[in-house]
Amino acid sequence: MTKRTATAAVVMVSLAFTGCGTAQHLSGPPSAVSEAPPNEGSGVDIPPGRIGDAVAKVDGLVADLMKTSGIPGMAVAIVHGGKTLYAKGFGVRDASRGDRQDNKVDADTVFQLASLSKSVGATVVAHEVTDKVITWDTPVVSVLPWFSLSDPYVTSHVTVADFYSHRSGLPDHAGDKLEDLGYDRRQAL
Repeated sequence: MTKRTATAAVVMVSLAFTGCGTAQHLSGPPSAVSEAPPNEGSGVDIPPGRIGDAVAKVDGLVADLMKTSGIPGMAVAIVHGGKTLYAKGFGVRDASRGDRQDNKVDADTVFQLASLSKSVGATVVAHEVTDKVITWDTPVVSVLPWFSLSDPYVTSHVTVADFYSHRSGLPDHAGDKLEDLGYDRRQAL
């Protein structure tokens, strides 16, 4: 047995015995579990008035950020204690289209941010799965009866999980530009 093999064996045995101890927690008594839903509680105590003061500064912070970064537009929302305290749009969606009314950002403007929508969407779906509203194996057409693909069999069988696993048969980035071309969300889906 080489020295390296012997050292590895000693480390492995030591690690194995480490897992065989009692289940006592050395850090103290267990912490209390909050009864408030996670989105309605704050991890840090915030003195009264501080949130209002912070919200009052958002317009200026956004203006400075847009000026220094060159970002043409953004939508900002501030949620505290489960309530929306602030929701506002700034600038334009597309700098090449100018300051037209149909190009202005409002609080409801949806931006495509790389693959961020996948994790946000999957989190929402996982919540609905937890609440037993749907399952990952729910056929999409059962919750969106108007949904259809070119193949009737796929339309009736494609599931929520299929879309999140890229097993729907749609090509990469399918539908990305449809809203820009004037199609509404339902038509793009």
